[in-house]
This record gives sequence, structure tokens and C-alpha cells, in this order.
Amino acid sequence: MKTNGKDSKIKVLLLITGSIAAVRIPLLVSQLAKENYEIRCVLSKNAEKFINPLSVSILSRNPCILESDQWLNSQSKPLHIELNNWADILIIAPLTATTLSKWVTGNAEGLIPSILIANIKPIIVAPAMNTQMWLNKAVQNNYENLQNYENVLSLHPSEGLLACDAIGIGRIPSNDLIQLALEFITSHNHDTYRKDLINKKILITGGCTSEKIDAARHITNKSSGAMGLLLSQVARFRGAQVKYVHGPLKIDKDLTDGIKRYEIDTSVDLIRAIKNQISNCDYFFMNAAVSDFKIICDTSSKIPKNKINHHLNNNFELVPDILKIISESKKDKQVFVGFCAFTGSIEKARITIKEKIIQKGCDYLFANPIDLEGQGFGFLAQNEGWLFDTENMEHHIKKTSKIDLANKLITQVISVKN
Repeated sequence: MKTNGKDSKIKVLLLITGSIAAVRIPLLVSQLAKENYEIRCVLSKNAEKFINPLSVSILSRNPCILESDQWLNSQSKPLHIELNNWADILIIAPLTATTLSKWVTGNAEGLIPSILIANIKPIIVAPAMNTQMWLNKAVQNNYENLQNYENVLSLHPSEGLLACDAIGIGRIPSNDLIQLALEFITSHNHDTYRKDLINKKILITGGCTSEKIDAARHITNKSSGAMGLLLSQVARFRGAQVKYVHGPLKIDKDLTDGIKRYEIDTSVDLIRAIKNQISNCDYFFMNAAVSDFKIICDTSSKIPKNKINHHLNNNFELVPDILKIISESKKDKQVFVGFCAFTGSIEKARITIKEKIIQKGCDYLFANPIDLEGQGFGFLAQNEGWLFDTENMEHHIKKTSKIDLANKLITQVISVKN
């Protein structure tokens, strides 16, 4: 999500502390600069051992700020206050155990702890440390206390190969995910970021299903899984416990960290996965693009081309309406949201859409056009759409990025029901 124009640049204060994961941050700085964010970077003394301040200055197009700059004689006001006043959003990546401890205990020793303690702006937190350090009881207690800060959006560390050659939890979240969190916060415009879905459980489906024709061929569709994944991350950013059931993801960016997800293949796999999870959720977003057809006869051979027509004609059947089936067991307090892609004008589609809400048994149906330039499938596509309920509500979300649309859609769904 690029910011528009020099005067409207979003100001990001990036705090970099002394973890080996700091070596990944210059790439993040470059990435954000290309997206037209204005960036100022602050390095701790230990961070200087991993990355060169000059490199960060060049990448950010702003002088890099060091611990030794905190009390320079040339300053007219405390630097940690001036930086907080300048920034729209803060990011601390990586966050070390030491800095976390200082932050939550009110220890303002050093420039970065002083900035953190004085800050009231939204801040994205990306911890990184060795597994044993992360799982230490004191660190976990500190991190749990941090979750009570209303302005903090925490990206939990991921699992994988660590710098110490161990495999475990403690890796810094991906740069793509940090940028997504930044785009999520900026999508609020002047509204305050809130964790308004804490204690809510949300089940989301997305991506395409695939049905086997023979050993070499499948029936599927163009869905990338991007919209479902962005709905999942937005719900998580807002405090929800999220489970994402999806087909193969066709996304270049590394955005799956932090989501409990289940990959499926066929429509049978999808309905089985939904039934296993549906009873415990408060909200269900049925965003998966289910293949409309499947082949009854399973074969391990490739059908010759001259016989494929006969094979299809004798083994072809429609896939059942999964949302309709699941809605039959819907509980009173659950909220179900369906999705409907359409072509042509909304005026022509409106009657069909309203009929579908009743047929499928859901509370809402979000209808989005896929035949307009720049809209439809893929992470970079922009979308607009209309949210309908079973009565007379018709809420239009104007064309925007998918992350912004996901945020606005969730806001509308929870606000109507609450």
C-alpha cells in the first residue's frame, strides 16, 4: 500500500535492537522506502554490532539515530520526545528480551527504552530471540504484560532454523508480515487501532478447491487465497483467535506467520475441516472458492484425450453447496458470512444476491465484482463490494486494497451484530 504524495507520507520510526535478526532489517527499510513511507531509524549500541548505521541512513534517506545522540548539546528538546512527536507509527524490530524487560518495567535507561515508555502512538512489535530465552518464564510474563498495552500490535515470533542452528520458536516475523501490519494500521486513517476481537474465535476459509479428473488433470479456479489470508491476519491483528482453512496459496509474499491454518485440496476435505472447527467459532467467513464440479469415478490412470469426453459425461456431478450445508447446524450466537463473486452491474446482480443469502442460510453475503480492471484475484488486486444482510442492509465498500477491504468488512460485520 503506497502512501500518496510527498506531503501525505506516513512517518515511521523504526527501532532496531541488538539481536542477530537485526541483519534482516535493512531490507525492511528498503522495502518501506520504496512504498513511499518516510522512515527514521534508531539503533541500539548492540544493534550497531550487526548492521552499519551508514547503510541504514542511505536506505532510509534519513540520518540514522544512535544511542550516543540522546543528549547532544545541540538539541532543544529531549530526543525521545521529539521522535515520538514526529512519528505516526512505530516499529520495534527486532525486540530483544532486554528491551522488553526495560519497557514493561518502566526502566528508561537508554534511548530506545525512553522512546518506548514515552510513546502513545501505535507500535508494531516483532520479537526475536533464542527459543530457550523466548520460553523463559520471566520473558513470557513480560510479553504477556505487553499484550495489555492498547497501542501495541504484537507479531509473535515464528518457528524455524535459528542463528544458533537450533530449530524452534524465536525467529523474527517476516518483513512482508511487518509491512502488512503497518498497512493494516494505516488503513484505520484517523480511527484508533483497537483490539476489539479479543476472546473471539473466527473460522475463515479461502483459496480454491481442486477436483481430480484423472491422474494428470484437475478442475479448479483462479482463487489465490489472498483475501482469506488477509481476513485472517486482520482478525488476528484485532485480537481474535483465528483458524484458516484454505486451498493451495498462490501468493508470493510471506504472510502466513501467526495463523493456525489447515491446507485442503478437495471440496470433501474442505467440508470435513469446517465441520471439525465450526462448533467453537463466533464468526465464520466462507471465502473459499469451491469448484462447482467434480468427477465421481476416481482413477489412477490418465484418460486418453479421445476418451476424456466420455469420461466426463459419465462421471460428472455438481459439488454440494457447502455454506448451505454448514448453515443448517448454525448456532444462534454464531455469525456466518458468505462471499459471492459476480460480473456485470450490481443492479442486475442484486436480486440474485439477496436470494442467495436466504438459500445459503448465512447472516451476510459480501458480493464483489471480478470483471473490472485491476479487481479480482491475487494479492495486488484491489476490490470493492457490497455487504448484504437478510433484510434491507446494503453496505458499499469502495474500491481499495484487499487489506483495507478486509479491515472494513470485519468492522461492518461486528458493528451490525453488536
